[in-house]
Amino acid sequence: MVIGTNSRTSIFDVLQIGVREHIREVGYPEELVFETHDCTMLVTGVDFDNRVDSLRITVKPKNGFTPEQVSSELNQANIPNQVHQKNGSLVVNLPPFEWRQLARLAPADKIIDSSAAQSLRSRSWQVTVRKFRRTNININVLIEVMKERDASDLHLRAGSPPYIRVDNDLMPLEEHGVLSADDMQDMVFQLGGPSEVERLAAERESSFNFHATGIGYLRVSGYFKQGAMALAIRLIPEAPVPFEQLNIPMVVRNIAHSHRGLFLVCGVTGSGKSTTLASMLDYINEQRHCHIISVEDPVEFVYRDKKSIISQRQVGRDTFSFANALRGALREDPDVILVGEMRDMETIRAAISAAETGHLVFSTLHTMTAVDTVNRVISYFPQAERDLIRQELAYALRGVVCQRLLKRKGGGRVPCVEILLGGGPLVRDAILEGEIERLHQIIEVDSDMRLFDQHAVELYQAGTVTREEAVSACSNEQAFDRIISGIKSSEGRKILG
Repeated sequence: MVIGTNSRTSIFDVLQIGVREHIREVGYPEELVFETHDCTMLVTGVDFDNRVDSLRITVKPKNGFTPEQVSSELNQANIPNQVHQKNGSLVVNLPPFEWRQLARLAPADKIIDSSAAQSLRSRSWQVTVRKFRRTNININVLIEVMKERDASDLHLRAGSPPYIRVDNDLMPLEEHGVLSADDMQDMVFQLGGPSEVERLAAERESSFNFHATGIGYLRVSGYFKQGAMALAIRLIPEAPVPFEQLNIPMVVRNIAHSHRGLFLVCGVTGSGKSTTLASMLDYINEQRHCHIISVEDPVEFVYRDKKSIISQRQVGRDTFSFANALRGALREDPDVILVGEMRDMETIRAAISAAETGHLVFSTLHTMTAVDTVNRVISYFPQAERDLIRQELAYALRGVVCQRLLKRKGGGRVPCVEILLGGGPLVRDAILEGEIERLHQIIEVDSDMRLFDQHAVELYQAGTVTREEAVSACSNEQAFDRIISGIKSSEGRKILG
């Protein structure tokens, strides 16, 4: 960190700013060094919120200035001190002080500045941490806290306490204290060993898994913030959630009985896409005798072979890319293929090809609605190829489910979904003819499909979510009100005018 000062900035201003900024950015230090031309300050403390335990200032003096002269002036100002000369520089040791006492030390700033060979005003100071205050925090304890409080995510960053996400709200774990940069490196080591510490230091981003026995698997995403390591951790159950517990219409699960086609689960990050796919794969695992291949980055849910056998592959560890793994999978006798994410044109092309050649393919996209999803898939391809892709997608698409998680009354979250089912002539013709917007009306009138607006009303009518939560999942509040005003049955469905 570099701090720039002006002609009115004292060395104690520099000291206070540097300490506070380091606490904010990388956690509590125990030793800090401030350096500028011909001057160094070493400051130590175990409670920098309130006090400094020691301050040593080393400065090149003007000709004729002696330690005795500087010490005498400090004594006259009633400031205890120890001053000596070393290698041609004055070394000034000041006593411990509290931040609220800085005004009493103001004369020391003027005395030291007047004795320096060059003024210490209007300088750039390089500030470095020599030693951090350690919390000795145990990552496994934090994982247990996640489990106890039903948290989905844990955020660990230098300069702040741990944070957990419960029902989509972040809350601090103040009782565990503020983490330092050293704490963060230690926790990366606890989770991934020296190899992950080295990888994160070299690449500045990383992604890996950690198994907390009896609790679940962690998807660990490492990154750097203000020069210090940071972690975002997602807690994944040890076993997939049974589909019946997801509160998603059973028409979605029925897609698992298909033997071919492309099925996409879509939504923003943290909307439950991985949980839904894991439940469907585990359902197939329980019901069918087949070979399931998953390609993920990283592997999240870990499956146990039941009626099926499941080959889980991780990008970077077991294969170089999604596209490579998909092309290879076709020679590995698969019945079902899971592609963690369709990130590029080649992966999408390979997924559609696999679906066309008699495989059931599952994947995800970060899209908001079913119509957006179909448009996004087509838009990945050059204009000259889009007619062909529309044709392939029209016949290969088995379904699209888009998800948004809403807060459930009484705690927890529940998915609100939009469902598009492929395979029928209406959906197929709309895609073939390039009239993608027609899909909205098709979903609206089909009894097995859902728009977000329609499912949000169903959840509200069932008393599962509040009106405010239901409206947040709709395209607009007016659409929600129009459905509500026209509902006479428990189904909660109405064609919008």
